[in-house]
Amino acid sequence: MLRSTAFALALAAVPALAGSFTRFDIPGGGTQDGKGTYVNGIDLGGLVTGNVIDQAGGTSGFTRQPNGDVAVFNGPDGGDLHSIDVGPNTHQAGYYTGADAKTHGFIRSLNGQIAGFDFAKSVGTQAVAINRADWVAGQYTGRDGMQHGFVRKKSGAVVTFEGSGDAATFGTFVTGINTAKTVIGFWFDSHSTMHGFLRTKDGTVTQIDIEGAGTGTLQGTQVEGINFQGDVTGFTTDAASKRHGFIRRADGTVETFDAAQGASTIAAAINRNREVAGYYTDASSVAHGFLRKPNGKIKSFDAPGSAQMPGRGTFVSDMNDFATVTGETFDEQFGAHGYTGNP
Repeated sequence: MLRSTAFALALAAVPALAGSFTRFDIPGGGTQDGKGTYVNGIDLGGLVTGNVIDQAGGTSGFTRQPNGDVAVFNGPDGGDLHSIDVGPNTHQAGYYTGADAKTHGFIRSLNGQIAGFDFAKSVGTQAVAINRADWVAGQYTGRDGMQHGFVRKKSGAVVTFEGSGDAATFGTFVTGINTAKTVIGFWFDSHSTMHGFLRTKDGTVTQIDIEGAGTGTLQGTQVEGINFQGDVTGFTTDAASKRHGFIRRADGTVETFDAAQGASTIAAAINRNREVAGYYTDASSVAHGFLRKPNGKIKSFDAPGSAQMPGRGTFVSDMNDFATVTGETFDEQFGAHGYTGNP
């Protein structure tokens, strides 16, 4: 595999700017102590989905249209629900807690119809990604207590898999699926070190370990985003527990980068233009969003209302092909607020 490494250092980062953003709060959300609005996914048209946590800690899913129209929903049994991803056809995927106290996967159409699902091997199902063909990917808890990957076709047929035959401790976690039905994620080995993977439609699994990743507990490589072409992005955790972003193209070439000098960089999403979005934490543990262009230029940003305090700031969860980013900010009371915008 052809492999190259390039570093975009902090000195190339553009100072934080406000950009063009819309901040919003979903009705019913709490206002402090981690309660409020969390955004997990965005589609091509700017519709976002995520979770709203009320003051008592109850969690509901939501969709928000670009015009501000909001729908809030819970699972079939009325329990907590987490809406994790929205596909190009506006269908959402995620998981809810049933009356049996177990988690169950779901697909929800924009008209509000929710179809829950489980399968025989699962004692808890978490759907985390959905593509244009309504194929859903995620992980389930097996009877061994570990996480295992799955892909569910639109027909309802399910294929289960491991990120590696060496997966141990926590198991296999899925983070995305693209139109070509390629699934990404990471798995833990017997030392609780993380390794990225890419699984194509035919079941071929490629292990991804980025140079410089640590080999200790909770260190290694995490693959977080995939685009139409099969390029992936994510981050490594090194031996000093510092994080660094990377892009791995479909041809196997790799670029690594830091969003700012001395920061920990978490890359979350990559679009078809090979723009990467994510966030970094500075020396004061304040989070700032960033958008990295294909030429390596990095623009950092702070969404409106983000408190410049340790553990707070601007967090990025997803981005669409128009480089519209989404995520949440935290205020002084640690209340969460959603946002979308173009840096």
